[in-house]
Amino acid sequence: MCNNRRVQLKFGADELSKWKLWRAVLAEFVGTMLFLLCVTTVALFNAGSGSSSVNVEVGIGIGLGIATLSFAFGHVSGGHLNPAVTFGMIIGGRISFLRGLFYTLAQVVGAIAGSAITYACTSTLEQGIGKTRLGQNFVKRGDEIEAIALEMLFTFILVFFVFSVTDPKKKVEPYAQSLGIGVCIWVCHVCLIPYTNCSINPARSTGPAIVISDWNGQDEFWIFWLAPMLGGALAAVLYTFVFYVDDSDEDKYEVRHSYAMETTTTTIRS
Repeated sequence: MCNNRRVQLKFGADELSKWKLWRAVLAEFVGTMLFLLCVTTVALFNAGSGSSSVNVEVGIGIGLGIATLSFAFGHVSGGHLNPAVTFGMIIGGRISFLRGLFYTLAQVVGAIAGSAITYACTSTLEQGIGKTRLGQNFVKRGDEIEAIALEMLFTFILVFFVFSVTDPKKKVEPYAQSLGIGVCIWVCHVCLIPYTNCSINPARSTGPAIVISDWNGQDEFWIFWLAPMLGGALAAVLYTFVFYVDDSDEDKYEVRHSYAMETTTTTIRS
């Protein structure tokens, strides 16, 4: 049964004058820039291999990268590094609208900066093969619906996991949160690389696409914004209104559990 938890969507105008907000925005910029540096270098040197074992290795590299950066910046901004996660946090009432907006802008600019650094530092090297250079995402012609479904579902998995592992009531240690998110990212990449090169992060798709400035075959670029944002929003709604356990739910469970134990004890004694 859906719980009756009420979520207050906050605009956040009162945060604009606080250094704490802008420090967090800067953390999202730097964190996403470094994350795209990881993504694009891994993609650059593994492009075109087509090997499933390489997909696993790429997924591990990206997963450990996000785990490291999430742990490094989590105490400052929450370590979102992903507009889909940020959008989910807005929908779930965990951050304000304005904070989420500035996070998203910082993430996109950071992704472009990270991709540009990789491109500049490797200008004398082969910039990948085909559509996968610098880790650009792609959709095979005629597979748009499948791409939307897959990107939405795997972003849903990621954002739902983020909501669960960062739930204050679970009291998961920060290092365990970051490691768990990294493993989740790894799994998503292993599954999605053969189909879309795995986005589940609109900023991650935007950075390489803008730096390469080759929009040939990128007519479906909108998919890598629409699908992850829908998946993130759906995960936020489902976790917040269905799977979030509030104090009243725990009390009801404890009462039922206590009554069941007393009944069992009475039966055994009699």
